[in-house]
Parts: sequence; C-alpha cells; structure tokens
Amino acid sequence: MSRHRDEYRQWPFLNQEEFELACAFFDQRYVRASLGPTRQIFKIRSRRTLTTGNSYIEILRLLQLPEDEDELSLALSKLGNGGDGLNSGSGMEIDITEEDADEEALRSHTSSETNSKGKQEPPGYSLYSHQPYVTYEIHLHPTYSMPTLWFMLHDLPMGEPSFDVDAVYRYLVPPEYKSRLRAAGVTGGVSAAPHPITDIPAFFIHPCQTKEAMESFGCPIKDYLMVWIGLVGGCVGLWIPSEMARDEKEDQ
Repeated sequence: MSRHRDEYRQWPFLNQEEFELACAFFDQRYVRASLGPTRQIFKIRSRRTLTTGNSYIEILRLLQLPEDEDELSLALSKLGNGGDGLNSGSGMEIDITEEDADEEALRSHTSSETNSKGKQEPPGYSLYSHQPYVTYEIHLHPTYSMPTLWFMLHDLPMGEPSFDVDAVYRYLVPPEYKSRLRAAGVTGGVSAAPHPITDIPAFFIHPCQTKEAMESFGCPIKDYLMVWIGLVGGCVGLWIPSEMARDEKEDQ
C-alpha cells in the first residue's frame, strides 16, 4: 500500500500532472478492453480544454436500449452521421464500425469549438434517433484537488426538461441511493453549478467527501480513476464495464 502511495505527492489528492496521467491510463484501458457490442452504447474518451490544455474524461451512455432492433440500428447509425446534437458542427462524431477500428475512431473528432465570443462550446453529439442519453465528465477540482463527476441528461422525452434534479433521480439514481443522496443535500449529494468549461448549468457530485472514501484504498495511479468511479459513479448510474478491469489484470 505504501509503495503505491509513493506515486502521489499527497495521497489521495491529485495535482494536475497526476490527474493527466490517471486520465491517460483510464483512456488506455477503454481502448484496449474487449468490449464487443458494449462499445456501441458506452463511449469513453480523453479530451482537452482549448483554454488551458488540461485533460478531462468524457463518458457517453445510452440510457435505455430501444426494444426494436431496427430502431437501435437507426440510432447507432445516426450517432456517426452528424445530426442535431448539442452543438452541431463541433466535429465530434462517434464511429460504430468493428472493434478493430476503435482506437482510430476514439482518437478522431474530439475537439470542441469556440463561439464568436471566444468561449468554448459544449461538445456536440449526433442524436441516438432521439434516444435519451447521459454525458458524464471527470474534471480535477481546483480547490479540493480531487476528481469531480459532472453529468447532464440529453434528448429526454418531449416535455421533460433535461436540467431538472427530479429527472436525475428518475433516470440515473438507482433506488438504493435515492434517500441517501437526498439526505446528503448540497454537500456530498447531487449539486448544480456552471459547467467548468462551458458555464452552462450542469449537475455534479460534490467532492467534499471523496477524500474520506479514497483514503482507505491504496491503488497505483493507473487504477485511480477505476477505484474512484467505483466509489462515486454508482449513485448516478455510472459503472465501468468489468472487461476494463479484467483485461488489465490479464495483461500483467
């Protein structure tokens, strides 16, 4: 345990360099994992801000699979063909070809655009044939020096606002977490604030209690985000495919 903690300047906190390395290892896990069909509905990519060049992780997940197979095929095809995403024209498209081409696909079309005022726009996504989806982002918190999980809902059924805490509890929070999260309030539960890049209102899990949760673990930096998501992500429906952990162990 102490050997792993020597990899950090101050466990369990991360400085920017350590966070960059943790993001790179996490992205590498996803690229190398044998995910099969899961890769079509669960996307992970490492991104960088245009203003500072700092890394962050972006995760996109379809909330529910269409029951009709043809509808799913249409949804997945639209995902790679542009469309009316959050910021159409941002150049972000997601490939749905065979897994052998995943690494190249995951490295392309990943830059955000800037608007006429120089402010960075949110990444644009093609529509999943109007299938609801969620985007998660992992950013390093400048004050707490811990990863922070941001998330937003998209393309909810007509009449349902995406930026609504009740929708978060309805679509993302598993039943066993609902009462605990509501009791946590602003500190430790689901909070809302301007997104760290776009300034658009978004939800996040407050990082104030992350330190205590991580302190009991001793993990190398290559496993940091895997452990952290295991502690933080489940309360808002974020789980990492088991293949990302299993393949890593087999390679050792």
